[in-house]
Amino acid sequence: MTGPLSRPPAWLADFDLPGDPTGAVIALDLRPTGLWAARIENGAVIASEVEERIHPDVLDARIAAYLRDTGRVDAAAPEVFAELVTLVGRARASLAGRDSALILGDEHIRVLTLTLDDVVEATVPEANRAHGMVVELAGALPVDAIALGPGDTAWPGLSESLTERGFSVIAPGDDFPATFGGDDEPTETLAPVPAPPPIRAWDAGAADPGLIDPADYGLDRFGNALPDVYDDAEGAEEPPAEEPAPADAAVEPQPGMRGRMIVVAALALLAIGGGGVALAMNAHETSGPDRSAAESATRPTARTSNTASEPVRVPGSVDPRDVAAARAPLARYTTPPPPPPPPKTTRRTPTEAQTGPAPPAPPPENRRRTIPNPIPGLPPIVIG
Repeated sequence: MTGPLSRPPAWLADFDLPGDPTGAVIALDLRPTGLWAARIENGAVIASEVEERIHPDVLDARIAAYLRDTGRVDAAAPEVFAELVTLVGRARASLAGRDSALILGDEHIRVLTLTLDDVVEATVPEANRAHGMVVELAGALPVDAIALGPGDTAWPGLSESLTERGFSVIAPGDDFPATFGGDDEPTETLAPVPAPPPIRAWDAGAADPGLIDPADYGLDRFGNALPDVYDDAEGAEEPPAEEPAPADAAVEPQPGMRGRMIVVAALALLAIGGGGVALAMNAHETSGPDRSAAESATRPTARTSNTASEPVRVPGSVDPRDVAAARAPLARYTTPPPPPPPPKTTRRTPTEAQTGPAPPAPPPENRRRTIPNPIPGLPPIVIG
């Protein structure tokens, strides 16, 4: 490794690097002598390293072995593998800015197709070593960015390999990536939690003052009935007498009694409804005159007359005709008489048969064999 404050290469001037980064800025360049890596700080190289085992010839041999081992190219013979290494070097140089390259062979190989994915898969050991160099130069600091030199064109897929490993790779003219070096203010883990706002609907400080107030119904905030102001101990002063309200005006219940009136009304409705349900169920379970009487007692009359008149009787749900039909005697089934026997038929004797002309004899069997005539319009050909 070189000493501190070494002179940086000229191509670093094309990069817009920060003067005081929060982390480490690393520069990488593939040279004929090996892979060069350095840490840049304030425009100077404070540490650098060269890996002599990574150079273009090693990459060609690595890629050719990958193509041979995967069966992409049949290069088991030494002379074929030597030609494959030469073709890989030509294809690697033409992959700059492309995804694939097509190279014609010289003697043993006709055509060689090399893709960028092939180079990335074949150079995994070299990419791992480059990753280790970056980590060694950064030390305990995080790597903010990696600046690639002009030699990266000789190693197609180097940028993709470093990006897959989580590094931010930049080229000349690219903006420096945003980094997060920490927060100035520490996190107060044990800070007290502020009190939550009141959520009771009847709170005067609530967001919506128009919500229901339980005091209007004679209840406290827990749903219990409020005590009546007139139910105090004996000897309390009586409330002042109020003027009688006119008969036509509606009587408004006191605020303290409003909740009790609602509860009493609800209980009365439940009692009336329960009695009506019980009577209705009893009416459905019985039949006859008692059922009609129960229904007449529970159902209100259709009309209400102010004058004294006889109550209108509501008929029951059973039709009288159905009742009469049900009480009628059962009809007995009478078996119908058996059908009459079929008439007897007499068979004629041969003497009674009428004489007539004899039936025609069957035509003699045609023993000749014929086949259709292939010539239209001619008779068939007899073959036997």
